[in-house]
Amino acid sequence: MLSSQITFRTALPSESARVAELHAASWRSAYRGYLSDAYLDTDIVAERARVWQARFVPPLDRQYVLLAEQGDALVGFACVLLDAEPDWGACLDNLHVRPGLTGQGLGSRLFMQALRWVAQAEPGWAMHLFVLAGNTAARRFYARHGGEAVEHTTKHLPDGSTPPVYRYLWRDPARLRAALLGEE
Repeated sequence: MLSSQITFRTALPSESARVAELHAASWRSAYRGYLSDAYLDTDIVAERARVWQARFVPPLDRQYVLLAEQGDALVGFACVLLDAEPDWGACLDNLHVRPGLTGQGLGSRLFMQALRWVAQAEPGWAMHLFVLAGNTAARRFYARHGGEAVEHTTKHLPDGSTPPVYRYLWRDPARLRAALLGEE
């Protein structure tokens, strides 16, 4: 159970292993049935660690990795990449909450921080992400947060599969954040 004592801070490159562990735990919980069992049941922590070590190579000013912590425990994180597909705006590449702690508002808080960062880093840019078509809980979450499904395609995943995905788009993160916070 989450307490109200959640702190948010930018991740340090030395914390790539912590991020990888939560990333793998989240995938094992939320992506079962979307990614192959063979992939999920192997050492995806090591595979995710390689991804995060590569991601934390300077310069880091074109990405934002936000950690949510409860005491010493990492309970969630979000990652925004500015240069993944700049024609679409910033890419919210990851938003994960530790299994067992979902549905308590932490994902919304991470999402709002991502919107804030995009609005400050690249004023006027949109933000987008891909969601597995079958992940209806995530699709509902992003729709509730103002996301518009603008593309239906496939995406190559680390297990070699190419499932259908939707691209969700937020055309004006600063305005959306203000509206969601009741500041407009």
